[in-house]
Amino acid sequence: MILRIVFAFMVVVWGLVPGVPLHAQTRAQFAAMRHYYLEDLIRPHNYVPGKNSFLLQNVHRGEKKNLLELTGHGWARHIWSTWSIPGDDSDIPAPHRVLMRIFVDGDARPSITGFLDELCRAAEATGSRFVPLPAFNYKGAFNFYLPIYFDRGIRVEIEAADEINEFYAQIAYRTEKVPESASRLVSEDNNGTLKLRYDGDVSATRPGFESNRSVPRTQLLEYGERPAELRISGLGILRQLVFRGNDLDDLGVQVDWDDGQIPDVDAPLKYFFADFSNAAMESSSEQRTCYFPMPFEKRARIVLRSLSHRPGRVEIDYSIDPERLPADIFYFHAQYHETDRTLGYQQHSALRIRGRGLFVGLNLFDSGHNHGGGDAALIDAGTASPLVLHGICGEDYFGFAWHHFGTMTPLTGAPAHERRYRLHLENPYPFHESMQFLFGVFAGQHPKSVAFWYQAPDNMKENRWRTFDISWKILGPADVNAALPAAISDATLITTLPINVPTELHEQWQDTTMYAGFLDTTYQFRHYAMTERGTGFVAGLGKTELVTWVHVTSARNLSAILGHDDRVGLRVNTREVADIPARTGFGSHALTLPLQNGWNKLILTLYNDENVNWRWSGFSLAVDRKSSRNLRFQPQPD
Repeated sequence: MILRIVFAFMVVVWGLVPGVPLHAQTRAQFAAMRHYYLEDLIRPHNYVPGKNSFLLQNVHRGEKKNLLELTGHGWARHIWSTWSIPGDDSDIPAPHRVLMRIFVDGDARPSITGFLDELCRAAEATGSRFVPLPAFNYKGAFNFYLPIYFDRGIRVEIEAADEINEFYAQIAYRTEKVPESASRLVSEDNNGTLKLRYDGDVSATRPGFESNRSVPRTQLLEYGERPAELRISGLGILRQLVFRGNDLDDLGVQVDWDDGQIPDVDAPLKYFFADFSNAAMESSSEQRTCYFPMPFEKRARIVLRSLSHRPGRVEIDYSIDPERLPADIFYFHAQYHETDRTLGYQQHSALRIRGRGLFVGLNLFDSGHNHGGGDAALIDAGTASPLVLHGICGEDYFGFAWHHFGTMTPLTGAPAHERRYRLHLENPYPFHESMQFLFGVFAGQHPKSVAFWYQAPDNMKENRWRTFDISWKILGPADVNAALPAAISDATLITTLPINVPTELHEQWQDTTMYAGFLDTTYQFRHYAMTERGTGFVAGLGKTELVTWVHVTSARNLSAILGHDDRVGLRVNTREVADIPARTGFGSHALTLPLQNGWNKLILTLYNDENVNWRWSGFSLAVDRKSSRNLRFQPQPD
């Protein structure tokens, strides 16, 4: 059955007022949307996610740039963009300045052609015929959600129709072994109006669980010095979890599934729900509802405690489908994190886990203005196929631009600078070994976040590759032609680096840490430039030196996987092991580290240039598990 949610629904959703309950018609429309976005989250996803991000400066009229070029099966799932032109101080982009052409499956003629703003308005005009949320266009930010399928490849090209000061774009996509759909999205001129349609059937439906056997139940709990506890026995899927009370912001919730001893959900309700109304949750001052599907096979245990130890009462409504669960089931997780005081050069960590699952989004609070910050998803460092999905700036990750706020959509929202959410329901991030989600924040902030993901309950099979938390000494970034010192000392390196303008920096060796095989050095320069206030730019063309020591009890050749996108040079002791050229997008390189008995010095030179991960500087490292016995790392030998 094709869901025909009237286009006026979008207007209602984007105009939601925090704390005001949804009326009955909107509630029914949200229910239809939730079936589309939420039903298959408890199943494994086998595609590979991707994200290209760009900030192009001084693009001249007629200049072209490829934003995406892939071969194989897949689909582009979200295009976000904004731009500015010389002499225009407005933060609302002038229309018809950037022409986009999308070539599918090697065709010489583009299947989609139009100005970017025009294409996003055309997507908006399709209503919900194809997907529940075809576009989100708001105060200079353009979001295009119509899926663009390809069977053999895709190329997305832009051409400047005018002089452009700054052009920003992010494209989220996925590649698959089996094509999702044979339908092709095409553009056509209809009496001077750009229209979008599919050749082939695309409807706003998605397979998943669809049951009318939900069993609604209500439980009244009292709490105080002791927490309140609700146990649900049996097998099923929680479809709807509602908390009612007059002091909900004082409550913390913990949930564990089946035989779990550590909470799978652990967060204050204030940050789990905030005042957000979107595809996964609905909030008012005295009622909070979660719609994420929550499967369990034996039991569910929900624990509520007063954060201030005040007594109170809370009513819990929940709806259970007694479904037969798939054999390979993913369980719902949510975790609260906060950083007491940010340093500017270290990102806020919203999630660091090992396992197999699906990252679906987060709520972020009190991160300040983080232009030049933004998102970094670091996936599967301990495999032969590590991934990095990196954005540009803070507000851009949430679908906005120019630091605007004030509205909520089913997938993105920023009712205020201090409260924002992003649900990756149109393109969740599968992970198979590990997942880290980091967010760049200026110094002196106190950010808080709740990350949402699904994860398999079983222990992973032992992988061939092993990752470590490694302490490094780091110097840079520096001018790409600078002679870097051969030894670690207190000496100062004076170098000039392009940030927004060429900037002289006085640098010394610093300490940094690689977690679970990934090290993101993008913000390292804030050790030296505007550390307290931060800066709206990150370092451009340059290089960074990193040193650590590794100890082995017997000489060996250690097989390793190095993940990178820019050029990397690697030395072991006095021997140059590799000089790996840059590649388009993050990927892996197999190499061998010749280690002698005792301590070995690893020196890594990491370059940085424009790529499809905008000015992202970092790498991953994993080593062969069998030959890594008795291996230990530290920033200097004993």
